[in-house]
Amino acid sequence: MIIRHFQDTDTEELVEIWYNASVIAHSFIAKEMWESHKDELRNKYLPQAETWIAEENGNLFGFISLVGNYIGGLFVSPGKQGVGIGTHLLEQAKKVKKQLLVGVYSKNNAARRFYIKNGFTYVSQEVQPETGEIVINMAWSKMDMPL
Repeated sequence: MIIRHFQDTDTEELVEIWYNASVIAHSFIAKEMWESHKDELRNKYLPQAETWIAEENGNLFGFISLVGNYIGGLFVSPGKQGVGIGTHLLEQAKKVKKQLLVGVYSKNNAARRFYIKNGFTYVSQEVQPETGEIVINMAWSKMDMPL
């Protein structure tokens, strides 16, 4: 598996990975909400973000998108979750940033455990206006790492 920069030709596959993973991970949010945000991801977020892709033999299995130090999204194809792809993508982000921030839905226990396991700590929480769901804000910093 390689981790590489996003290319415009990756867009449609990434939108599908995002959608399929989002519907499963966020079953507490209506599927239609994710459907309605596909164009926004395609036309706004992916073009403005620094995105890294996990690819193997020409197949895309996941991506991480950074907006500055903020993880706008980390998504892995549902059939490939739990085998280290998300960790590899996060490690790439940690190589290029000294600090990372992320917001995780409080009901997404798997994501919260993943970020805690990878050195993120609780910062705050807020209610997301669009969904009414609680979002846990977390942070990681190279300065927090032992020497």
